[in-house]
Amino acid sequence: MSTEELYNEPHLILLVSQGNREAFTQLYSRHLDAVTQYIRLFTNSEDEADEVIQDVFVRIWEQRDKLSTVTAFKSYVAKAARNRLLDHLRHLAVRKAAIIDLQTTATAETPEDVWHYRYIYEKVQQQITALPAQCQHVFRLSVEKGMSLDEIAAELRISKSGVKNQLYKAQKLVRQCFEETDNHLFLVLLLTIPFF
Repeated sequence: MSTEELYNEPHLILLVSQGNREAFTQLYSRHLDAVTQYIRLFTNSEDEADEVIQDVFVRIWEQRDKLSTVTAFKSYVAKAARNRLLDHLRHLAVRKAAIIDLQTTATAETPEDVWHYRYIYEKVQQQITALPAQCQHVFRLSVEKGMSLDEIAAELRISKSGVKNQLYKAQKLVRQCFEETDNHLFLVLLLTIPFF
């Protein structure tokens, strides 16, 4: 008996719709290469492609109850891959536009912008000074010296997760002093300083 005869796709689809993981593994193995080739045509890195591919199959598994009406898995997985890829590319485009917008805002040089930037900077400095000593030290090493999490952990002889916790706490405390109207400029300020 050939492998093709053993591979009964309609039956596997039905089993997957009922939550059978082994059947899903068979469908996954059969269609992974085609999905991978398709996704990699449109992505810039293997990591990015792998993330999209994983999302495609995770979503199919999570929505397996919809498979009961599917007759051809190849068409179904192709449509799922295309939709997930479009979502991913839209997300990248929105992110790129947001970064450009923030960079444009950060480099604006009207007197009002310069004044507002200085105001925000002074406010941030006041908040940093009010932080607990260890928290302040970690924050300054990250923001002012541009040190990585690993470098800070090595210098202070604390764990990387301890550094992350201190930075999170510092960001949260510093951000609390800003009203909604200043929040955008505060984010621009943080993005213009080397952070992680």
